[in-house]
Amino acid sequence: MLITKALWFAVIDAHNITRENTSGWFLGLMFVPTLCFLASLSFSAANRPARGWINVSQPRFLVCDLMPFLAGAALLVFVLHSQYGLSVLTDVTNASGFAFVQRLYATHPDAVVIFRGGILGVLFFLLSWLLAPVWTLIFGASAQPQLADRPKHPWIDLGAWCVAGAAFGLLGATGLVLLWHYAPSGVAAAAAFACVLGLPWIVMARIVADVIYISFAEFLSEVDVGLEFQARSSGIFTLAYIGWLLWFGLVLGAPPAADWVASHLGSAFVPSLGGLSGLLSVVLGASSKTGAAAEQASGFRQYLSLNTIAAIAAAIFAATVVALLSIAWDRAFQSFGFGADHLPWTVVLVAGGLLVALIYAASHVLNINRYSLHGLYRNRLVRTFLGASRHENDRDKTKNAFTDFDSSDSPYLYELWEHGVEPRGTNWKPFHVISAALNLVSSKNLAWQERMAAPFTFSPLHCGSGSAIFSDGAYRTTYATIGQPHPYGGRPLGLTLGTAMAISGAAVSPSMGYNSSPGVAFLMALFNVRLGWWLANPRGDNPKYAKVKPTNALRPFFMEMFGLTSETERWVYLTDGGHFENLGLYEMVRRRCRVIVVSDAGCDPDYTFEDLGNALRKIWIDLGVRIDLHGLDHLKKRFKERPSPATEAPYWAIGDILYSDADGDKSQDGLLLYFKSGLHGTEPMGVLSYAIAHATFPHETTLNQFFSESQFESYRALGYEIAERAFEAGGGLSAGPATKAQPTFVSIIKKLKSQIGEEAAADCGNAEQLKATPQHGLRPPPPA
Repeated sequence: MLITKALWFAVIDAHNITRENTSGWFLGLMFVPTLCFLASLSFSAANRPARGWINVSQPRFLVCDLMPFLAGAALLVFVLHSQYGLSVLTDVTNASGFAFVQRLYATHPDAVVIFRGGILGVLFFLLSWLLAPVWTLIFGASAQPQLADRPKHPWIDLGAWCVAGAAFGLLGATGLVLLWHYAPSGVAAAAAFACVLGLPWIVMARIVADVIYISFAEFLSEVDVGLEFQARSSGIFTLAYIGWLLWFGLVLGAPPAADWVASHLGSAFVPSLGGLSGLLSVVLGASSKTGAAAEQASGFRQYLSLNTIAAIAAAIFAATVVALLSIAWDRAFQSFGFGADHLPWTVVLVAGGLLVALIYAASHVLNINRYSLHGLYRNRLVRTFLGASRHENDRDKTKNAFTDFDSSDSPYLYELWEHGVEPRGTNWKPFHVISAALNLVSSKNLAWQERMAAPFTFSPLHCGSGSAIFSDGAYRTTYATIGQPHPYGGRPLGLTLGTAMAISGAAVSPSMGYNSSPGVAFLMALFNVRLGWWLANPRGDNPKYAKVKPTNALRPFFMEMFGLTSETERWVYLTDGGHFENLGLYEMVRRRCRVIVVSDAGCDPDYTFEDLGNALRKIWIDLGVRIDLHGLDHLKKRFKERPSPATEAPYWAIGDILYSDADGDKSQDGLLLYFKSGLHGTEPMGVLSYAIAHATFPHETTLNQFFSESQFESYRALGYEIAERAFEAGGGLSAGPATKAQPTFVSIIKKLKSQIGEEAAADCGNAEQLKATPQHGLRPPPPA
């Protein structure tokens, strides 16, 4: 905002620069926009597909075409706001052989100015054409066929380019004339008007000129490629001038607009609008289930989802914040009573220096991971679950007596596994794989524009991602080895279980995989509503793999705020595993586990199986493994009124994991036992009592992180009941009657699968019998 105000102050000062009151620095500065325009236009002339002198990527286009042109346009606004700058441009056109038009200036000043603009536009575009081959010395000649070898008309190309130049100059000069006629009175107001509209007008003139050039496409080479080039370059320039228009309009237009609003609507109108929109966007954006919530909003939902409402509210609030900051800036410095059109440059430079020093110091001192909600969230998860797993007498010896927190509650990840000990018999222990989402909101992988995330896992042995975005996978050992001197994620001992657990549950963050929204991300980052965690990219070529945090917090913070997270950076942003796949099934299938148990306790009252469907799709697309599920149609939604009598129904479905589809016929297929929370009316009375009092149980929103005792116990008891019924139905209590073999996990699942098959066959039989039963009053059909 300070830079924006400083540019405005400079344009105010330019008004006072005349032939009698000038200096050498201004004359030198006038050559800068000329050089910027020539650099941009000559690059464009060389890079056009019709010519093919060079063939460069979009990042180079941004650096060599867009940025010089925007800088030139901004400086041209500064130059044209001074009488001296206008007189110098007049001298240039007179020296070019068009001095005769000066005689018409007295009677037709506007026409003369517009005519001079057209002449200057042609000269600029022609000179840029002549300078274009210089770019081949910088980037090398294109491998495309040379212009002389092409079937179209190269001289028509030059003529079209000059016509485009004339259009650019005429439109630019027309904007200057309109500025003279319609700018508000007062030097400061006129300068603000020029700052807000000047650059967008010049950029729009460039876009129109490019469109006029491409209208000769039928006479040019590479017609289709040229049209696509024009569409993309114009789109980028349009985004640039719209961004300038909005930002400068808010910063420079907010103070006078506030005065008008205060006199007509009251001084509290704008802040209240911003506060309401900000609250709305944060509340809606905080839910990773806004899409599901939108489905419940009847009527308007097909036209305006909650995600859209949140994004609109975020945009309104962001604009309000910018406006209020600009107003506060002006009011704060008006109290000093400087009395001029703007602040003294000494004050501007001192304030700017202090801000730069503050930002630099803060970005290097503050830890972007520590100073967020993640630490608060992680510490309470650790105390609630890991601390509760220790004996209270042991905790009393090491915990902090004032806060009740204990760093010993959270072991290091590598401590969860005994290295070198075979996990069998008495040495058996579970191997933890904790899933997170690696956010790719700005990924270059076009096929992943919906998911915007990749899987990332933590385990006692390795951390990283086996996603296809990394050609050879990206894994680091959780502990130090000879080849990797330091553990991944932080010296001296690496990541803790509490950190991995909190990352895996970081449901609320600016970047949220396929739930990401640019407007909401901006607002959540602005207010530091961030549960995610920045870690070094586990790629093998990243020397910073052992760092605890990014060395500079500013870049990752802006990557969160503007949705720029990607797999190519040295630092990656990790959030809730549900932002990629919410059941953990994907990583188990990727590891080719033969028996997988999934507990789906997500908020899904309508049984749309969103999480399951998402997992099955990604497993098939990425891993080539198909899972055939049996018994999903037998799962029942919870009752609205308790049924009497209540009937038994399964809470599970069985799936065949067809690894043979991906690995060949010799590979062994797997089994999936899928549990889905439900309520049938046959549960224990303690569970039913809570369910009758709470109509959404057992599908209460997962945003509720504060369970009461009765709520916690009801979910625990329901889970126990579901597992016990599956265990009993699968014959887990007795040996097989024929083989006398003790039940195994596989045998239990296979028996549950056979029961589903028998029920399906019985259903088919009942349907056939119903078909054969004659309707009352009609004769039965004759035998076939």
